[in-house]
Amino acid sequence: MMRRKSDIKDRKEISGRILVAHPAQQHSYRLAGALEKTGMLSKYATTVYYRKFSFTALAAKCLRGDFRVKAMNRRCGDIPDKKVIQFCEIEGLLKLVALNTRFLKRQYRTIKYHTADRFARKVAGYVVRCNRKTVDPVDAVITYDDTSPLLFEILARKSPDTIRIMDMSAANILYMRHIYEEDILRAPAFAQRLREERKICWDPFTIRRTKRELRRAQYFLVPSEFVGRSLEYSGVRKEQIFYCPYGVDTEAFSPKEYEELVPGSRPLEFIYVGGVKELKGISYLLNAFAKIPREQAFLTVVGKYDPDGKDTAPFAEFVNFTGPVLHSEVPVLLRRADVFILPSLGEGMALSAIEAASCGLPLILSENSGMREIIEEGKNGFVVPIQSTEALIGKIRFFIRHPEQIRPMGERAREMAERYTWQEYSARVRQCCINILRREQENASKNEIQ
Repeated sequence: MMRRKSDIKDRKEISGRILVAHPAQQHSYRLAGALEKTGMLSKYATTVYYRKFSFTALAAKCLRGDFRVKAMNRRCGDIPDKKVIQFCEIEGLLKLVALNTRFLKRQYRTIKYHTADRFARKVAGYVVRCNRKTVDPVDAVITYDDTSPLLFEILARKSPDTIRIMDMSAANILYMRHIYEEDILRAPAFAQRLREERKICWDPFTIRRTKRELRRAQYFLVPSEFVGRSLEYSGVRKEQIFYCPYGVDTEAFSPKEYEELVPGSRPLEFIYVGGVKELKGISYLLNAFAKIPREQAFLTVVGKYDPDGKDTAPFAEFVNFTGPVLHSEVPVLLRRADVFILPSLGEGMALSAIEAASCGLPLILSENSGMREIIEEGKNGFVVPIQSTEALIGKIRFFIRHPEQIRPMGERAREMAERYTWQEYSARVRQCCINILRREQENASKNEIQ
């Protein structure tokens, strides 16, 4: 419910009461933490969360190794426990078990959407009750793509004054489907992999959900112009879109030490982070390095892969596959490398790329990486077309011929990353929310006058 103009102020101007809801996690901790720091967070609603007396804390006691660490990390120090509300926690835990257990993995999708819809009903009910009682009222709800349709539909009916905002972590799948269909024709050897990775783009059920949430969302937070364009493709108006790029921990991803390089002094190491996924353009990258002599340069692929995969087996002799690594290990691998490369078919905003920039690596990124607008061509990196092995080869050979450019371009990449910290993200997301609340105030005032 919108409050009167005199009621909505921050420390100086506006203090909207915003509930952030996510049945999983993504970067919702960052968003909720940012709003909490400026007094705008009403509640943070989720399923799995590690706090005293929660089922998550109980489950963590039964786990070992990395799984226990992951369970204990399902919390955010910037969000007070009293601001956290949990719904469907057991279903959320079951969903994680299904994701990590082979015999239950087939049921993951069913569990995921059942949990998302049940969670949506609970959150909507909570918001409606708060606003009816005017106790801790909620001015706006921010939730995430692929989790939102039912929540927004209920709010539109039962609490129409509550502003509905969707945080788009990735490009609209209706837009991406056309890109993927072209890729299937261009890279047939990897077509089956892509269909498995992004089967949701051809799934009528998911497509219907996407159309429902796009129809009911009033505003969108997007991390890049690419995501904004993907929304406009489906009829979203520009004035509904607010640009809010993500950040990087510049201390954890500290800059590397450079060495003086001349052509031919040693093979250059190019690094890709994200696992063997065709949605990230891996086929074009592997084919590019198949044409680069190993004594000149080699590729390190960080992330999950299948050593027996028929599509990747031919490339094993000239590519280093690390397999899965903890996120805490990634900075060491980045600082060891020379150049970061990501030919993604579509990213919301490539966090791995901005982490690499923070470590002082020049970047070679696709035009759909969600980073195009912050790359200064030839200064901190290069932007290449998607689905172009030849374009990748050209930029790889540039660094082979001009290794002395790695240091100055890497230093400029670090300077760029310092403008995209999580602290800067907090300031941007707060301002976006204030602007949305102001706009709704103005609209409400106009309606009252009419």
